[in-house]
Amino acid sequence: MLNRTFEGNFYEIGRQMGCVYRENGAGNSPVPIDPQLLKNQLRVYEKFYPEYLEELRGIAEGGGFDLQSALYGAITGEIFFFKNMIGMGRACTIFGCRQGDALCVGRNYDWLPVPADLFEAYRVKNSERNAFFAVTDYGIVDPALTAPSYRAFLPEDALNDQGLYVGITFSFAEQWAYGISSIHLVKLIAETCATVDDALAVFERVPACCPKKYFLADRFGNMATVEHTAQRFKVIHPREGVLIQTNHYLDPELAREDTVLKKIPYHNTFIRYYETLQRIALQREKFTYDSILWILTAPGTYTLQNFPGIKTIWTLALDMTGRKYNIYWDLFEERKTQELKF
Repeated sequence: MLNRTFEGNFYEIGRQMGCVYRENGAGNSPVPIDPQLLKNQLRVYEKFYPEYLEELRGIAEGGGFDLQSALYGAITGEIFFFKNMIGMGRACTIFGCRQGDALCVGRNYDWLPVPADLFEAYRVKNSERNAFFAVTDYGIVDPALTAPSYRAFLPEDALNDQGLYVGITFSFAEQWAYGISSIHLVKLIAETCATVDDALAVFERVPACCPKKYFLADRFGNMATVEHTAQRFKVIHPREGVLIQTNHYLDPELAREDTVLKKIPYHNTFIRYYETLQRIALQREKFTYDSILWILTAPGTYTLQNFPGIKTIWTLALDMTGRKYNIYWDLFEERKTQELKF
């Protein structure tokens, strides 16, 4: 499951990824290019994340891809997804619980049942930035598109060697903007930040292209959620040492823009939020690292999802202050685990 490490500078890492894509049978995909969208997105990346463009140059070289097609797919893909597949929102849960100086974070990643056997935790050792682990579902958005040739290293979670975690959950708002993709923001934060405050500073200066929620936690016991609509963002801080992030906006102003109940009225984001809050409360006086799995993997709950069309693919249990990190999968069979160790 932890299958590979990419090492070197941005170009070299990209080239290694491109070689994997080529070995998996990926080729040039002729897609119609929107020149205005490409121009505006390229301008954003050149200003705020030029290193990623260098990585894409390596991907194109390693995979034998047309550079413009590779650029277009990478820096506009999330906007295409947002505009065409808004009803397919993921349904993930992340929480943090602080007891004294100790901070534990738990994460369930919920998505299409197919990636349960098609996900990977990989390591990036960038000679110019922080090293980090990332977990990816390979960008699978359709059960019919699961062949190796469709898979890409798109981080939904990242944990770096400075002790900073960042993870995203889906959110629902109407608008997109020219900006950096959420998966690339995860990557940028992992590469450049050591603390929650560092990561919050990234959001102050870097625009995001689509609505998302970002959970941030560091080894000093700090945590925060960034709720982003693509037009603006708000920061949610812990209350009495607890912070929970599902898929609806908590900020009162952003809540008025939330479309989850309009888009998917049967969505269980509110149930999972209060279910998680209740289970944290039941463990609060005796909360330990093991409480993370007790909260996130209880059979018969909505937080551990195994429903038609959606399933919990992986669970992260992170002792942020103790720097102990584990990933769990095959949660409905003989559960497997692996430590993420730098």
